[in-house]
Amino acid sequence: MGSSTIDRTGVRKGSFRFVASFLPLFSLSFCGLVAIRIWIQCNLYDRYTSTDSGIITIVSNLVRVGLIVILIALVLRRGFPRRSQRILGYASAFAMTAASILFLINTESPNQGLLIAACVCAGCGIVWGGGIWITVYERLSPDEALIYAFLSLGASSMLGFFLGLLPETVTYLVAMVMPALSLVMLQRSNQLLDERDETPDASPRGEAPSSRDFAYDDEPKSTFVRLVAGMALFNLALGIARGYPSGESIALTIPFQAIHQFSVLFISLALIWWAVAKRRTIRFSTLWNVSVTLIIAGVLLLALSGSTATLAGATLISISNTFAVGLLWFSCYDIARHSSIPAYLILGVGWLAHVLPREIGRAGIWLLEPHSSEAVIVIAFVVFLLALAMVLLLNDSIPVKRHLFSEFRNQTAIDSSEEALSSTSEAASDGSAIPRQRRSPAEAEKPKPREDTLLSQHLSLLGKRYSLTERELEVVGLLAQGRSRISIGEKLYISENTVRTYVKNIYAKLDIHSKQELLDRLEEQGLHEAGESKL
Repeated sequence: MGSSTIDRTGVRKGSFRFVASFLPLFSLSFCGLVAIRIWIQCNLYDRYTSTDSGIITIVSNLVRVGLIVILIALVLRRGFPRRSQRILGYASAFAMTAASILFLINTESPNQGLLIAACVCAGCGIVWGGGIWITVYERLSPDEALIYAFLSLGASSMLGFFLGLLPETVTYLVAMVMPALSLVMLQRSNQLLDERDETPDASPRGEAPSSRDFAYDDEPKSTFVRLVAGMALFNLALGIARGYPSGESIALTIPFQAIHQFSVLFISLALIWWAVAKRRTIRFSTLWNVSVTLIIAGVLLLALSGSTATLAGATLISISNTFAVGLLWFSCYDIARHSSIPAYLILGVGWLAHVLPREIGRAGIWLLEPHSSEAVIVIAFVVFLLALAMVLLLNDSIPVKRHLFSEFRNQTAIDSSEEALSSTSEAASDGSAIPRQRRSPAEAEKPKPREDTLLSQHLSLLGKRYSLTERELEVVGLLAQGRSRISIGEKLYISENTVRTYVKNIYAKLDIHSKQELLDRLEEQGLHEAGESKL
């Protein structure tokens, strides 16, 4: 499939086909995570001129962990309405801005009380100041989510390198602006998505987020226990590696800072090119193995004890940590997109598994301060933890209901099939012979063309009138055929509870309370005769 081929619509195929549909919808507003990551680099990670900011990083992240636990508990108990999300968003931006101000004041006039207050404000602010963006991402298609997630990761890394060249006081001034900028971009992103919802076809590949399924609702709980446990082990090893060998932050020279930040940019762009432009397969296990390999290589270099080897090792570990952040974000998005559990709860659990073990490992090395005689033991322990993490997490045997990143598998084959079908259609229009193909059982269950057309027309009218999603219309259509909830679940590959949730949402949108009232609404759309025969 050559990239120079042009189809009848004049749109380039291959690498340029998605770009042609994506660019008209592209907006820098969706890159709001850049502002969040710049704030994090300036306040919590010493602009990545070191592996981290030492005790400031540890304390701020432990405060962050405590607040994530509290927020998850409150949400589970009382829910999390949009109004509360907005209020918390403004409060988070205020806390993040206050943290930058306090860090700046502490730079000019060091004070232990100010430093503690700054760490608390930073931990409080970033919990929802960054997490709020998952509410935007869950409305994006997988292609867009991957592009914006890793474009934001790469762009913030590049900008972070230049921030590392500036005086510390200047970076705090820059950081003060970032929370407000993030909020503005968030509001603009939601506005753009609201406008797009009014035109459902306006999304790359014609794949609207409303068409998502809830495959993970039926996933065994043991699957997610294994994922969380594996991720925790991975990050515990990462924390030990970040603190090794003496617990102190390792200051990186400018060349190694450049290697760190621009390597993340390169990996991010390469992933976007491979998965979206080339439409090649990406696997959950493969991407995590990239981080694992970088950590192992980094720890081995640290063990050599030479100045250059130490810098190189710290740089590789920092690259692994930064890339793992983007990978964790996209993994949480992918799980949330196929689960009825709110995305922010999934992100909260994922972030707990990322931050808490990492800071425990980092603090452990800082407190123990192992000597060179203990180096072999520490390295062996790190490698052992990574091996366990790979067994529990870094494989594609789980989840069992749906592989993670499934939208990015076998895309070339799918494209080839689509082109073959297109060629067959063109041959039919020319009057050439078409070989008979065996119909699948699902195709055999489809209504006759005339009935299907009539039902589709009236369902379309119903959907436009009451703003029903594509999946909700599918449920209505199957109800109109007299199917039970169990039958609908089997047809759509979702659980009966999920079907019940869809029916509840449909009733709420139509302001009805029974199936009979649903039949009456269908009657209003001209389905009286068809409804009586099918129901």
